[in-house]
Amino acid sequence: MKISYQDGMRFTAEARGHEITIDLPPEKGGGDAGMTPAELLGSAFGACIGVYVISYLKSIKVDTAGTTINVSFEQAKDPLRIGSLHAKVHVPAGIPEDRRVSVKRVAENCLIHQTLCNVPDMEMEFT
Repeated sequence: MKISYQDGMRFTAEARGHEITIDLPPEKGGGDAGMTPAELLGSAFGACIGVYVISYLKSIKVDTAGTTINVSFEQAKDPLRIGSLHAKVHVPAGIPEDRRVSVKRVAENCLIHQTLCNVPDMEMEFT
């Protein structure tokens, strides 16, 4: 992935030929041209859950049309970070009662959830 500064507080992120815009709202010095980095992280969390859940629901023949994942987060301080994430998965067709535990387990195994639960090694290099 390549993150490129554009102007103001706006960046573009490129991966595999796809591009998204990241920006801050005006009150934080941005132009509101895209999601904030924190919103992008929350979106990655929700989308990852969605990919895993949809795959599982399709395997058990549950209609997945209209499925949504709403994600919210709370900030924590000292140090400033996302202190909590909450995802609410809504499947209009319903999840069979006997499969709810399995669906939750599948969602908890998504790559992003597991990454956030098991903090990866991170490096920064400045050139």
